[in-house]
Amino acid sequence: MSSSYVVLARKWRSSQFEDIVGQTPVVRTLMNAIRTGRVHQAYLLTGTRGIGKTSIARILAKALRCPNPTWTSEDPKTGWLRSCGDCASCREITAGSSVDVIEIDGASNNGVDSVREIRENAKYLPSNGERKVYIVDEVHMLTTAAFNALLKTLEEPPPHVIFILATTEPHKIPPTILSRVQRFDLKRVNATQIQGHLSHILASEKIEAESAAISMIARAAEGSMRDALSLLDQVIAYSGNHITAASARESIGLVESQLILGILRGVLSRNASASLERVHAAFEQGHDLKVLARSLIEFLYGAILIRADVPRSTSLEFSDEEWTELTELAALRELSELELIFQALHQGVEWIARSPQPKIVLDVLLIKCALADALVTVEAEGGATPQGSSGGQVTARPLPSPAPVAPNVKRAETTSSGPTPEVRADTPTSTRASEILASLSAPASKSSSAPPRSQPASPVAVPSTVPSGPNLNATWEGFIAHVRSKRPFLATLLENAHCEHLPGTLTGDDENTLLLAFPTGDGESYKKQLEGRTYADQVNQEARAYFGRPVRIRSELKEGVVSLASSREKETLAREVSARQAAQNHPILNEARTLFGGELGPIELVTSSPEEERPSHA
Repeated sequence: MSSSYVVLARKWRSSQFEDIVGQTPVVRTLMNAIRTGRVHQAYLLTGTRGIGKTSIARILAKALRCPNPTWTSEDPKTGWLRSCGDCASCREITAGSSVDVIEIDGASNNGVDSVREIRENAKYLPSNGERKVYIVDEVHMLTTAAFNALLKTLEEPPPHVIFILATTEPHKIPPTILSRVQRFDLKRVNATQIQGHLSHILASEKIEAESAAISMIARAAEGSMRDALSLLDQVIAYSGNHITAASARESIGLVESQLILGILRGVLSRNASASLERVHAAFEQGHDLKVLARSLIEFLYGAILIRADVPRSTSLEFSDEEWTELTELAALRELSELELIFQALHQGVEWIARSPQPKIVLDVLLIKCALADALVTVEAEGGATPQGSSGGQVTARPLPSPAPVAPNVKRAETTSSGPTPEVRADTPTSTRASEILASLSAPASKSSSAPPRSQPASPVAVPSTVPSGPNLNATWEGFIAHVRSKRPFLATLLENAHCEHLPGTLTGDDENTLLLAFPTGDGESYKKQLEGRTYADQVNQEARAYFGRPVRIRSELKEGVVSLASSREKETLAREVSARQAAQNHPILNEARTLFGGELGPIELVTSSPEEERPSHA
């Protein structure tokens, strides 16, 4: 057995800027800084594991120290800077033996003494060349004292020293350090770029591989090129020189896409037993059920995008066959139902991870998603009863299962002396919820009839024609309703006044006077508008038509008066608060939260028009 084998992650590690995959903006910025002589004293490279942070640091160090660098093109947008690779400096850096490029592991050298040693050695000139480079990996592991010791050196290092820091957790680095470095955030490598690089490596290694197998490896790498190369090494060891999709799946423990699609089909077609059979098969094969649940979420995400008519993206990483079958599955449920299933599965992943019996948790979760009704309609009769107190009859019934329903709408109607708010709360419920509360509801045979309601308030007096004599039933609200039917804006002005007395309610000189009082402050502008020539004529005309007599209108400003508009606003706010409290504490919604483990979403109050249910006032 040969001991000279080099793993692919080391053998194919990038050695030049152009070899870095997926980090072109960062690489090109560093190359142009060298081209223009604007090299910073300290750089910080951040990003997840295996995306090229340390490789970029080494390549930058080689480019800075190489005596014979070359450019593939003079164009700064297309040219690549290449170190020669043959000089002593390049060879030493590649081998990791350079005395002038010092790589430090921040995890094991995180104390203040290690930083003091760096500070002391940094002042000495390099043994050859013009630059000395310090590469500190996992720099976030340094202690607070070590960071403080490094501050002054980072801010004013010797002219021959360059610091390159790398970390996967930049949020742990003090702001005082961040302000002294140029920061570059490296991004995950997308699946397409990983597949291209793996195909190039396999061709160079003279290994045949199915495109589906390469796609699986790229998806399993989750954006890390180093992980992709490690997985590829593992697959080659299992499969030899011919890699198939089946061998790749078996060697790295991936769940077959058809198995996932089968589970998803059972859930969306309400066939829970079919889903459980496939889960049992996956369990018998030794698959990680948490990985299986995550795969289900990924495929369900694709179905949601299809149902929402979102164009297919290459970043979704589905094959054409998988996408076609997902399109068929998406048609089985409404978009809102898919979203609820997605929410339940997403929450269930953590339950599966924490449970000592993950298969049981996954089975119950799939049964719930497959069989639970998406919507229960709730109608609360009588006044709103906040804090769950008694005082209203509740009718709960599940919607008909054959018809598609919108699972993000819940209604709880409350009636009072004012407008009736309709409450919609975005939270999932189930058939179980409706069964639990069936005992509280009216008999099922009466569910189709209209629910009883409280008697509506008496309508305001609005004469349809000009009266031949004085209108003895005249009211302030009736006058405003009369004006609103003809001049809505004028009615809005009048609503912001308080009626001190109506024509015909006093004797003497004020017998035919309509006296209005506007609140001081906000009411002054309404008073000025109403006294203007245009609106004054209109008010006189409509007052004569409604009250059936010549009317003189006077207005004044008065402290502490409550206009009809402000009174109605207070009543509406009070009813909304009561309706929201009743919805939040409704037993059906509490049962839904218990079943699904979710939270009550936003509550939307839909109020009837002001004229439909407006009480009369004398």
